[in-house]
Amino acid sequence: MKTFVSPGNAVCCSILSVFGIIFLVALGFAFDSRVEVLTEFVTDPDDPEATAKACFSAAIVYACFLGFCSCQTLVHRYNSRNQIQL
Repeated sequence: MKTFVSPGNAVCCSILSVFGIIFLVALGFAFDSRVEVLTEFVTDPDDPEATAKACFSAAIVYACFLGFCSCQTLVHRYNSRNQIQL
């Protein structure tokens, strides 16, 4: 099996992806609920629902990265177990 990233990078990407998913989903729910701090000022987005959908879409992208990096971590573990020791 082929690996594309190093084991350290795969683990780091997985951890950052988990935090990114949590943050973006929470932010998406906040915009969807029209939390006053996020939606009542002049510089805030005009369409909070569209902003919430964008946050949820970005969370899906992070979930794809999480899946990819988790698979890379598993491939590294599988390859390290199957190496011939001299």
